[in-house]
Amino acid sequence: MDVERRQAPHEWTPGAVGAEAVTWRLVGANNHELGRGPDLHRGHSACCAAVVRLRDGLDRAVPLVSMAATTGAWTWQLALDEHRVAVASRSFRRQRECRHSLQLFLAAAAEGRLATSVTYTRRLRGLRLPDAVQGNAS
Repeated sequence: MDVERRQAPHEWTPGAVGAEAVTWRLVGANNHELGRGPDLHRGHSACCAAVVRLRDGLDRAVPLVSMAATTGAWTWQLALDEHRVAVASRSFRRQRECRHSLQLFLAAAAEGRLATSVTYTRRLRGLRLPDAVQGNAS
């Protein structure tokens, strides 16, 4: 799994020690993104710990495949102890494509290894990160 550092959100103090926003993504052998972390973390070690929690809890993770009422697009997410731990990196036109993407993610997450390198990216204008889980990972 790749670890990716992003530009810090505006509520964090820019330039402060440890004010770096870090997230992870899982990519396949062809560098195609299979899924990503739903949260930003305040450092590399916190992000790596989130990946380890996900991998250790894969057998207990609860998948949710849902369709957005407004767009009709399908997406998936994984919840562990009522917290989202992984989300689809894109939406799908068909439910079967979405479920297949989830299965590819689960297989790769079980076998994947944690990357030692970090990719630096700036948060793109208009990029919307997944919202926080409310209630029971719905």
